[in-house]
Amino acid sequence: MILVDVTTSYNFRHWKAMGLLRVEQEVIRAFRTAYGDAVTFGIYNPVLGGYFRVPGAEIDALLAEGRWSVPPLVRATTAPSRRERHLRRLRLFRELRRAMRGHAGDDPATEWRRDTAIAEALTRVSLDEYASLSRWLQPVERRVKALGAVRSRADLVNHRLHFGQLDAQAPARFAPENAVDPGEVTQYLSVGGFWGDDRYEYAYHARKAHGWTVHYLIYDLIPVLWRHLTEPTTKETFPLALHWVLWGVDQVWTISDTTRQDLLAHIDDHGYPPMPERWVTPVLLGADSASGEVTPEATRATLARHDLDAGGFVLMVGTLEPRKNHDFAYRLWRELHKRHPGEVLPLVFVGQPGWNMEGFAEMLAEDVGLPHRAIRILTDVDDAALGVLYETCRFTLYPSHYEGWGLPVVESLNHGKPCLTSDAPSIVEAAQGAADTLPLMDGEAWMARAFALMNDADAYAGALARARAFGGYSWEEFRTNLLADFEAFLQDGAAESRAG
Repeated sequence: MILVDVTTSYNFRHWKAMGLLRVEQEVIRAFRTAYGDAVTFGIYNPVLGGYFRVPGAEIDALLAEGRWSVPPLVRATTAPSRRERHLRRLRLFRELRRAMRGHAGDDPATEWRRDTAIAEALTRVSLDEYASLSRWLQPVERRVKALGAVRSRADLVNHRLHFGQLDAQAPARFAPENAVDPGEVTQYLSVGGFWGDDRYEYAYHARKAHGWTVHYLIYDLIPVLWRHLTEPTTKETFPLALHWVLWGVDQVWTISDTTRQDLLAHIDDHGYPPMPERWVTPVLLGADSASGEVTPEATRATLARHDLDAGGFVLMVGTLEPRKNHDFAYRLWRELHKRHPGEVLPLVFVGQPGWNMEGFAEMLAEDVGLPHRAIRILTDVDDAALGVLYETCRFTLYPSHYEGWGLPVVESLNHGKPCLTSDAPSIVEAAQGAADTLPLMDGEAWMARAFALMNDADAYAGALARARAFGGYSWEEFRTNLLADFEAFLQDGAAESRAG
């Protein structure tokens, strides 16, 4: 049995299929197309300690819609009468206490069953009815300390229920009869966020106990090599997960040769079992252009909504986090305005707010040295609008400190737009010479090139020609290359890997 881990797509089913989620879903598509029902797609449940099957029809729906449509638990509306609302709160209080007492214990399986019972009880009252019960319990807790644990747990589950994070099918989905028997698995693939729970440890032990052949896709080693610029949780969980992986893996794919070299150096420097280099393979990500889908109507609407002019702004796409180096872009733009007042285009940041950027946003908002709206932040941009922004920007900016690949650079070039970017190794690799790559230490070179791309017709024409000649990458090529390398490993790589 080939077991493909789809846990990341399930856990983040409310997110758009971008970045890591998009990659995992492309791998799902590749294996679903190539192997059909012969491949098993599984969700890892860290509480129950194992994988659980996902029906093929549900996988097909995921691929068709680009997101996992899981029906959330639906709660009752507020009862019309005061008496019924009171009765509901009393029944809920009894059910919550029954759930806590009936599932006593702190082992993961018991906690999961307890939370499931609490969620079911909460569906029978409205949010307002639960809130009023919670307010009533607060003063009572001072006299009956045990009620604090009941309310605390209920509050946690209620939060997840309110935001649609609870799967109505969970009891059936994670039922014992739906569990994957690890003894039946021969090949195991993990291509998502393996560091998000302890599935890496489960796979390590299954490889030892059941002879699994283990395949991982590793995006980058940023939480190891650039720990100071990594989100706090990830910089703790990823190194430990990678440690387990490198003690129990047979084949690795990376998203760039840069990541491949980083990984091989890490293995050598830290004494991990050496891997045959043939089975540490770069499989480059796709970035299919969406330019053909941009309509004149969508273009006009998007530009009007954000008060932008076609060709009259510079674009920077990426999550707002320290590693992407928005601070450098801000200081660059501030100095450009100081030196060339009235000749600098607006800079538009597109991306979701990340970690440790509150101070940056506040500084940007309060900087009186910048002209009004010289730098704008757009956080709620869908795929269609992003395509419009790529198509209509003058050029893109990407001064990232380090990347596993540098997808926004590739997207920019795929749209035929020049990109002024840092010379991080993976970005140089991905850009194929079609982008302007500059060292971050050379601020003067950045200012000169940015100003030239805005105001020098010959410089811009040359950069535009190079961008439009970019070869690009497709998701079809990614799927084809991944499957070919997987098949090659099955034919002649397993014995070599185990021997290594």
